[in-house]
Amino acid sequence: MSHHPLFERHKPLLDQALAAIAGRGYWSAFTESPSPRVYGEGAAESGKAAFDALLNKPFPLDHPGTQGGAGAEVSPYGMALGVKYPKVDLDTLFAAVEKAEVQWRKAGAEAWVGVSLEILTRINKRSFEIA
Repeated sequence: MSHHPLFERHKPLLDQALAAIAGRGYWSAFTESPSPRVYGEGAAESGKAAFDALLNKPFPLDHPGTQGGAGAEVSPYGMALGVKYPKVDLDTLFAAVEKAEVQWRKAGAEAWVGVSLEILTRINKRSFEIA
């Protein structure tokens, strides 16, 4: 049986999570320590630079039915971000969602798990950008 490539890539992570559940012990897929020994030298500085590069411009999202931008985002820490997000025509967006949903359902559980674990892995790699 052929498995989805993202499922195969992240299967060790899933297996560790399932073992932790079975053992009822502590486990975390991603360390919570912001140490350079964990994330690499310069990770904090690179993350800050990536964050700064997103300020005061449209946020780069590609959506069907985009009609300009909207937003006057303010950080929970009080600073204005100057970020605008795509404003979309909802009819166009939901038509695209319905079309994509057909293939997403056909992809199956292993694809869903693989994609979900890929998302978590990518978010973790950008920890300093979003922290």
